Amino acid sequence: MTDNEAVQLSSLLVGARYDEAERLAQSLLAQGRIQDLAHFTLGIVHYQRRDYDGAVEALQRAITLNPTASAWNNLGAAYRATAKLTEAANAYESALSIDPGFADAAANYANVLVDLGNYTAAETMARRAIANGATSLQVYVTLGNAQFRQGDLIAAAQSFRKALDIGYNVGAVRNLGSTLANLARFADAKQVYGAALARQPDPELHSSLLICLTYDPEMSAATLRAASAAYDTAYAKPVARPLARHANTPEPERRLRVGYVSPDLCNHVVAVFMLPLMTRHDRNAVDIYCYADVRHVDETSRKFQGISNWVQITGLPDERVAAQIEQDRIDVLVDLAGHSPGNRQLVFARKPAPVQLSYVIGTGTTTGLLAMDGLIADKDLLPAGSEAFISERPRHLDRPFVAYEPPPTMPPVGPLPALRNGHITFGYFGRPIRLNDRVVRVWSDILRACPGSRLRLDNKPFGSPGTQEDVRRRFLAHGIPAARLDLRDTPIHAAVLAAYNEIDIALDPFPHNAGTTSLEALWMGVPVLTLTERPPVGRLGASLLGALDLHGWIARDDQDYVDKAARAARDLEGLAAVRAGLRARCERSALGDVEGLTRAMERLYRQCWREWCQSAAT
Repeated sequence: MTDNEAVQLSSLLVGARYDEAERLAQSLLAQGRIQDLAHFTLGIVHYQRRDYDGAVEALQRAITLNPTASAWNNLGAAYRATAKLTEAANAYESALSIDPGFADAAANYANVLVDLGNYTAAETMARRAIANGATSLQVYVTLGNAQFRQGDLIAAAQSFRKALDIGYNVGAVRNLGSTLANLARFADAKQVYGAALARQPDPELHSSLLICLTYDPEMSAATLRAASAAYDTAYAKPVARPLARHANTPEPERRLRVGYVSPDLCNHVVAVFMLPLMTRHDRNAVDIYCYADVRHVDETSRKFQGISNWVQITGLPDERVAAQIEQDRIDVLVDLAGHSPGNRQLVFARKPAPVQLSYVIGTGTTTGLLAMDGLIADKDLLPAGSEAFISERPRHLDRPFVAYEPPPTMPPVGPLPALRNGHITFGYFGRPIRLNDRVVRVWSDILRACPGSRLRLDNKPFGSPGTQEDVRRRFLAHGIPAARLDLRDTPIHAAVLAAYNEIDIALDPFPHNAGTTSLEALWMGVPVLTLTERPPVGRLGASLLGALDLHGWIARDDQDYVDKAARAARDLEGLAAVRAGLRARCERSALGDVEGLTRAMERLYRQCWREWCQSAAT
């Protein structure tokens, strides 16, 4: 090997002159010279072109000839890009076994550990990278991600700010904004997002802003609609196909190809609802496709794989995903993400399917996309007059929008805790992003109206000392001492469900109601007090309680919310009676009828399909 050839290859790669680097590498391979470096070069070239399978093959050949730490490190990146996380982790382990001080490999390994959900190890590895001299902003982003996932929101915000002190990075901005929103610091989050978008428009960042706004109590439904329309104008319309033609056969009653697009077909709350539904699909009526942007394929993912045509889209650009969907002749394409992280809104913007629907189960609000043909909800979520607040056509199911299949580990309902405790315990087991200043004030009013009562907040961040201090400070500002707050992180889901046997009344936040936690509370015999707000996310609680004929637990304003809580807290006999019969009420209701929800969804798909067939015939 000559130094000149090695330097030349390195220079071409550094200069992003990939065509020239490929030609030189191929020439060297043909001559049988410096083959390890030639294969390594081809691996980098393939990776930069997003040909990750080609990158893996070339880098494996390079490693066979010369197993350097750099080759292993790059192989790890190629594996991660195709969601082969175990292989990526092994590659980084190999790199670090050769060079324990390889800071970049440690930083990259930390990213994979975050993907795998091993957040404690990820934080340790990120700190190792920093100790070994890693100075990139990305390592601080990774550190912040690991801290965020462990619930340490205060430390995470500091790490993301450190990253931005080093340089500008969209990911750091997005994560800092999300962390501030989760601390209910919406004004700060909006300032972070706004400044970044003014500097450089970015669809993922704009999606994160939209998520933040849905939780912000200062935002009206009309304001949210305008913000989502701005997304459509800036990012969706430029890639739209206004006169899109579809080759699907317009036969109204034939078997439909239904595609679901989601990053959450894994151990995620979306899967809690979608796996039972997809399992019950009538295979004579629909053929299921899952377009999964799932970075970590877990046991839940494998269940989806077993009941669908699974198409892994991780790492694929939107235009390629849209082309695949069109090639698969999908008839009805369903969005399960909204603007949540990992969404593929710009796939839908390209209109690859004749019928495109967004299911409110994603982020519970409008996508803003004019390319969408409907928002799947119910008449409680989107009552008459809500049309102006969404971009899609309201597509009402003839029943509640959701059904819940409890896990086999769900414990039995216990007796009313207040009867043994001597005081009422209110509870909220969701994320702190819903604890805006108005919620804290109203919940403080409830605690003052119910002497001796306590409030239990149980979720990952509430177990972090930094977040605990922040929450206690905010309640103390309304006269509620720390002794009346029980802040916990119950990590095991079965234990979380059992913890509802320590709660008398569940409090539903506003203007963005809870969903899964409310269903779990109801199934565990705990009545949920909700306040009806802006549609659709502010009416989730009303939809659930309406399905159970518990309209007396739906408040119309802040004072009514406080009054209903105080009245219920004084009636222990009534609370005990509600608790004793609530699970059976849930099981008998539409909320316990997954089969019924599945048939209703299929009827809706068929209705939308018939409409398209009719339009295609004219």
